[in-house]
Amino acid sequence: MEHNNTKVAKPLRVILWIAGGLALLLLTMAVTILIQQLFRPSQPAALPTESPTATPEPTPVPDRSYDSSSRPSFEPDTTRLGMSSEEIESYGEEYLSSEYWLDITPEELTQSTGCSVIRHTKLGYSYIVWNGDYYRLGEGDDGKGVLDVILCDLNADDQPDILYTYHFGTGSDAQTKVGWFDFSTKTSILSPFGMQRDFIALNQENGSCILYRCTRTVDENGGFALHFTDRIGEVIEQSDSLYLMLD
Repeated sequence: MEHNNTKVAKPLRVILWIAGGLALLLLTMAVTILIQQLFRPSQPAALPTESPTATPEPTPVPDRSYDSSSRPSFEPDTTRLGMSSEEIESYGEEYLSSEYWLDITPEELTQSTGCSVIRHTKLGYSYIVWNGDYYRLGEGDDGKGVLDVILCDLNADDQPDILYTYHFGTGSDAQTKVGWFDFSTKTSILSPFGMQRDFIALNQENGSCILYRCTRTVDENGGFALHFTDRIGEVIEQSDSLYLMLD
């Protein structure tokens, strides 16, 4: 009997030895992990993420009005319009009378130069009237004529200049360009660039002349308002020529 008990007890001791070893291994691992947690360097608190600075929205350009209700009519001297006698006769003196001419001079232009900007409400004729003389603006005898007028010093000579946009042509051939009237030479310089079938207008921003697309609404007496939409670029002058720097 004693011999059989010895045989049974021996495997049991082996099992107990193995179990004890596993328990000791697990305990050692647990203690190691605990020590690592206790002595791990503390992590700095996460800083709040700064939201990226939003690009400021451009300030919209307000509508510009050439409303006929606030504009004086103008009685032109037809002999100074640069029209041939045949043209004047074909249109008729009545059609060229004050009823069809609108003074669209900006107030600052009147105060600075004493000139007037007039346009025919039915034809494409537009003029600067200055010291009794008439200076034609734009080209062509059809279209809308002058659309927009601003006062600026485009060539930085400390003399006032007029920058304007004008519309000419009909249908698919209609376009709008930029013109520059230089008071020192009393001449208009026309841009080589233009917008086909779109209206364009100008705005002076931080000393620069900025070109915009615009829409146009007309009142019953030929006055109108411009509604600025997309910015196109900056109009600059070099060597007595106009250039457009696209955005």
